[in-house]
Amino acid sequence: MNIVWHLVVLIVLTNGLASNGASTSTNVSNSVRPSVVNIGSLFSFGTIVGRVAKLAIEAAIEDVNADPTVLNGTQLKITMHDSNISGFLGIIQALRFMETDTVAIIGPQNAVTAHVISHIASELQTPLLSFTVEDPTLSPLQFPFFVRTTRSDLFQMSAIAEMVDYYGWRDVVAIYVDDDHGRNGIAELGNKLAEKRCKISYKAPLVFRPTRDNITDLLVQVALTESRIIVVHVYDNSGFLIFDVAKSLGMMGTGYVWIASNWLSTMLDTSFPLSEDDMADLDGILTLRAYTPDSKLKWKFISRWSNLTKGKPANGPLGLNTFVLYAYDTVWLLAHAIDAFLNQGGKITFSNDSRLTGIQSKLNLDAMSVFDEGNLLLQNILKTNMTGLTGPFGFT
Repeated sequence: MNIVWHLVVLIVLTNGLASNGASTSTNVSNSVRPSVVNIGSLFSFGTIVGRVAKLAIEAAIEDVNADPTVLNGTQLKITMHDSNISGFLGIIQALRFMETDTVAIIGPQNAVTAHVISHIASELQTPLLSFTVEDPTLSPLQFPFFVRTTRSDLFQMSAIAEMVDYYGWRDVVAIYVDDDHGRNGIAELGNKLAEKRCKISYKAPLVFRPTRDNITDLLVQVALTESRIIVVHVYDNSGFLIFDVAKSLGMMGTGYVWIASNWLSTMLDTSFPLSEDDMADLDGILTLRAYTPDSKLKWKFISRWSNLTKGKPANGPLGLNTFVLYAYDTVWLLAHAIDAFLNQGGKITFSNDSRLTGIQSKLNLDAMSVFDEGNLLLQNILKTNMTGLTGPFGFT
């Protein structure tokens, strides 16, 4: 793996994929195309990623619907549900989509929700396209209708292992959020370090929403270990607090190395400029950002971003992070796949799941329906190759 250094460590991959350019298709079906196709999106509007992703998805929907060459007159209609940083609400919102003839869902945002609703998506044949879930254990063999439209943590953990090996370090401490995202990402880091004859000598799991006391207790334990190489794989809501507490404990000085996964670069890109105090807490920390090649398409969107975000946030400006680019490309990927699906004579029909019809429940489970040709749409998603804001985009 190549590691490019440019303020942060960049993961140099093109989504692990190759492409032959933007996908195009010819209309080979005489069937009547629907005027509207319903899709959904599911993420937390109040998070750093959710705030910018919402704007990117809305912009992509507008651009797709304004381009007559993409869906040949068919319009995408999107319904957005806010999971409000709750795995439980995310599951409930996903079930609501299954009642409304939705052909695909963009989301969910986190791995915990993805593991649960991927089972539902497979049963009801509704593709999930997530541009944020990086959990490497979400396998297409187990979850065929889960489609990752971003990089797996496999790649950034490989990059961290390369870094550790390059500098001759052998043991690292891992601080991580104790959920599917954190545990599985760190497990992959352990695998990649083992390939370099390195190891994680101490694992320090952290609750999802830690208090300052929680973090202090954890860092005191970390300070008692021999390794001074610390990898932090958490969410942005606790990441800054970890560094603030570490600084107060004298753990940010000479002799310590701190490496943050891409949550930190995402925060910096979105919330820049930070306060002087926050920047002081981050002095000397290494972080990673997924690499996306420069292109006219990308720079055109970057120049447009200020207009898209003007007057939107109530609590400061919104910068453009990598997940914005993946969110935008995910909509276009889905649009091309739907176009190919319709050109093949695919019909958007739904049928009741006989296993649910006898269930008496206030959740209205018997209203959930199976997308009859969902597997055909899935195959078109996986066969789509295009060039987007993030560069060549497709699936092996």
